[in-house]
Amino acid sequence: MAMIEQIRNRQGLLLAMIGIGMLGFLVPYDAVLALMGQGNTRDVGSVDGESISALDYRMEVDERRRLGFSGDQLQDEVWADLTANIVLDDTYDALGLEVTDAEFQEMLFGDLDSPYMGRAFYSNGENKAFWQQNFGAMLTTDQGKLNLLSYKRLILAKRKKEKMDALLADALYTNSLEGKYEYINAEKKAEIKYVAKLYKNINDDEVSVSDSDVKRYYNAHKNDPKFQQTEGRDISYVKIPLGASEADIQAMEGEMASVSSDWAAADDAEAFAQEANGGREDIRNLRLAQVELDVNEAKFFSEAPGTIVGPYTKNGQMQLAQVIERTMVPDEAAKCRHILLTAKDAKDAEEMAELGARADSLKRVLRNGGDFDDLVQRFSGDPGSKATGGVYDFFPKGRMVKPFEDFCFDKPIGALGWVETTYGVHLIEVLDRRSEVEEARVAFITKPVSASSGTAREAYAMASEFAINATDKESLMAAAADAGYATGEANSIAPAARSIAGVRDAAEIVSWAYRSEAGEVSNPILTPDFYIVAHLDAATKAGVPELESVRDEMREGAINEAKGELYAEKMDGANLEDIAAAVGETVKTGRDLSIKFPTVRGSGASTEPKVAGAALAIPVGSMSSPIVGTHGVWVIAPQNVTEAGSKDSYLEEQSTLASRARTNFPFTVLNTMQKAAGVEDNRRQQN
Repeated sequence: MAMIEQIRNRQGLLLAMIGIGMLGFLVPYDAVLALMGQGNTRDVGSVDGESISALDYRMEVDERRRLGFSGDQLQDEVWADLTANIVLDDTYDALGLEVTDAEFQEMLFGDLDSPYMGRAFYSNGENKAFWQQNFGAMLTTDQGKLNLLSYKRLILAKRKKEKMDALLADALYTNSLEGKYEYINAEKKAEIKYVAKLYKNINDDEVSVSDSDVKRYYNAHKNDPKFQQTEGRDISYVKIPLGASEADIQAMEGEMASVSSDWAAADDAEAFAQEANGGREDIRNLRLAQVELDVNEAKFFSEAPGTIVGPYTKNGQMQLAQVIERTMVPDEAAKCRHILLTAKDAKDAEEMAELGARADSLKRVLRNGGDFDDLVQRFSGDPGSKATGGVYDFFPKGRMVKPFEDFCFDKPIGALGWVETTYGVHLIEVLDRRSEVEEARVAFITKPVSASSGTAREAYAMASEFAINATDKESLMAAAADAGYATGEANSIAPAARSIAGVRDAAEIVSWAYRSEAGEVSNPILTPDFYIVAHLDAATKAGVPELESVRDEMREGAINEAKGELYAEKMDGANLEDIAAAVGETVKTGRDLSIKFPTVRGSGASTEPKVAGAALAIPVGSMSSPIVGTHGVWVIAPQNVTEAGSKDSYLEEQSTLASRARTNFPFTVLNTMQKAAGVEDNRRQQN
């Protein structure tokens, strides 16, 4: 009866399984999955009432991919660009912001500084030369011109946003009065004597807090910024493996072996590889140090050019590789070994002299036949090279600190001596140097190792049966333990998340979580490596939290409030010594307390703004009333106040304040405008 009831509860899933099973005999498995997807007729969101269709959004994502952009954040970047352009379009017009053709040409082929161009295309000198050549070549063909127009549309939109951001940043200004108070708040400092009774040092059973007290505290503090929630979902999940079977791998090896034979007979090996990769060129210049741990790829440097290596599996890919050529290329590098005698203070001349004398002693031991590796283990303070006997294999210039590097590159091979650096004294032996290295130019043909349609159908059937039998989190986790499946948790999942803890490409899981109610168990969800069956543990809405979701925090706050009231009465004494005795504490001294840095160092508490304010406001020699602070109850007696010195200019403080404000100001403005425009992101409902 229990099984019948479970099937009734999950009858939709059961019907889907039956339907998929029947379709499996008629159409390919991939086509069945496609039939289960959503169409492009619905909207993915809106801005100020203007809809963004799924078709427009998907076309823009596909266009970016066609232009060579990729990565987990691509879809989010496209969404951000689409919404920002709609929100800011009228602002651009009002400000007269535009990008001329001359400016566009300068961005592509000149030296105009564009953060986006530097990030997306010109990340280093070599990339810049490559892309400038590439942009120029696009002008020679019709298809290239179309591609350049697509790049232009994207680049112009990014450039307008850059100009807007620059205007916003330049609009920020801080005056001399703000600079003055920034200076005073940091430099005006108080020294105090104090007695503090921290809440964490008071037993909870000293006070009584009822449910009504907790509710009252909640009503008083639920709008505090620290309690405001962001929208999120908490899930627990089970990973059901979706890997290629042994038969799948053997079939792939057979296919790749056939490709290998055709490749060996091809007239143009590079063109053949590019076509086999679906138009993607995969040619790499490799050096032995990069591949020496891989048995297959070590053959790149032992077999004759033209040799095909593979098929072999690496990083989830089945690969074929052909050595196109091998050449010697310039590569200035040095090899050495060293013993680091670590200095406590490299600026201490006496200490460095002692370490130098010790290095001379070790040098004599080595000259007399001492074992370098043994001395490394006994004396070297460099943990990074102990496992290699102090050896740093061939490294280029610019990798090490200069005195160390100069010795390794300037001294003859076999030289033994020591140098001083900020780390201490290094006893170095130069082992070898080279001016060139062998490099292999290798073309690759790769295909992902993945489950066949048949294997995937079997995995889906197993996952579906597993999901049917799970009615709640406890039964789901118990079944996973019995089956030996891995489990995981992901908390505070954002609406636009593309991955979650332990799972990449998790957009469909996120979509399910936001469509479901707490307590639901999902149908199997396909990811690149697993089927996921998930349980929605909690759904958090943005804004003011429900009492139940923050009850523990609110109860702690109510308890601390009650402790504050209780000890404020106990600490109302004539002097600090009597107060300290009354609450079992001692009188302590706090120094350098300021408005900008309101922490009483050594007290065991973090920031206490009320205490800092009182320390600078109460006359020296007076004693405060009990101060109910953030972390405890305080009574203080200011001993001395050091006034901030006068300055002719507060330009440095003004600049610091402005720089700090500029960091996020453009984002803050756009975010505010988007909220005002009522941006709605419904992309998760499309999955």
